[in-house]
Amino acid sequence: MKYFLLVSAFFLSFSFAGDNTTYLKVNGMQCSYSCAGKVSTVVQNIDGVKDCSVDFDKGIAKVTYDDKKVVAGDIVAGLELNTMYKALEVDKKGKKLKISKI
Repeated sequence: MKYFLLVSAFFLSFSFAGDNTTYLKVNGMQCSYSCAGKVSTVVQNIDGVKDCSVDFDKGIAKVTYDDKKVVAGDIVAGLELNTMYKALEVDKKGKKLKISKI
C-alpha cells in the first residue's frame, strides 16, 4: 500500500509541475459569443496552453499553461498575431503588471 502511495505521489507531482496561470486583458472584443469564443479558441491552440476561459464583461482571459513549453509573452503575441485584439498581461483584478528590469 505504501508503494502505491509513493508511486501515485510521484506521478501526480509530474502532472502538476510546470503549470502556471496568467490573466490577459483583451481589448477590442465586441460581443460575448463570437469574440470571446475566438479569443478562447486561438489561445487554446497555442502549444503549451492547457485551458483558457474568457470573461467578456471584464475583458479578461484566464490562461493555464505549461511554463516549460510556452511563456505568457508568447501567448499575448500569439493572440495579437492571429486576431485583431490587443492584449496585455494583468493581475487577477485586471491591473497591468509592472515589468521589472534585471
